[in-house]
Amino acid sequence: MVKMSIGVAFSETFAFLKANWTQMLIWVGGALVVVGLLGYLLLGSTFSALAMAPNDPTIMMGAFGKIGLFALIAAVILYAACMLIWRGGLHPGEAPNFGWALQAGLAFAFGMFVVFIAAYIVVFIVMLIFGLIFGAALGGLGGFGSGMDAGSAGAVGGGAMAIGAILYIGLLVFMLWVQGRFIVAGPVMADRLTRNPITGLSESWKLTQASQWIIVGFYLLFTILLVVYAFIAGLIFGAILGGIAGSGSIVAALISMIITAAVVYLPILMVSFSMPVGVYRALAPRASGDVFA
Repeated sequence: MVKMSIGVAFSETFAFLKANWTQMLIWVGGALVVVGLLGYLLLGSTFSALAMAPNDPTIMMGAFGKIGLFALIAAVILYAACMLIWRGGLHPGEAPNFGWALQAGLAFAFGMFVVFIAAYIVVFIVMLIFGLIFGAALGGLGGFGSGMDAGSAGAVGGGAMAIGAILYIGLLVFMLWVQGRFIVAGPVMADRLTRNPITGLSESWKLTQASQWIIVGFYLLFTILLVVYAFIAGLIFGAILGGIAGSGSIVAALISMIITAAVVYLPILMVSFSMPVGVYRALAPRASGDVFA
């Protein structure tokens, strides 16, 4: 079992991006266009109805249903685009298999949905247990009544806040760990041309076992870099695009949105889609040969 190096993972990620940026631009850009059109068709009238009757429970329930349906469809489309990108990068020269990509994207989306639902259930149980413990402890302290002076009460409150902050950070680390353990599930499915998410999830669990905390650090470092990029790009282009959108023209607003997506969000998506393959190549260097050279 190969232990991953963060430097190798960075190198493989950007090597994949450099070798496949054109097809990534096509598939990711196409997926965003399709998702945008579907969002307009599914949610445009819904948001108009909500604006006219924001307190109508029937309209609100319908809106939540449509938003959920749109989120599911968008996830499947984006995951299908990922499958096309990963398969094309790991096995260059193959013709795109759209039927497999849609089925594998749906299966992968469902598999990751189940994984994160299970993770959130664990988080809920942990929060419930700590809530019961803190509730009982604070209730017991409250029984002392006036026996506690202001300094003691403040110390108890400060300790509870500190423990709550540590618990919150621990839960964030746990979610990063879960994401890291299954980060290569998609590339495994693409490499093996399978529609079975269990194959990808189980193989990812095995491959990441020796490097799980290194992957968490890699994820955290990459997330910080992407946030910094988004912040800087937003500052640079915010004033320019704000001036374009502020003209009051629908066309100008649309152009502003397209430029924002192309300059800020599209590069972030492309790098994010390259990360799983970078980690996969760092963990399984013989998986597909030197295809990124």
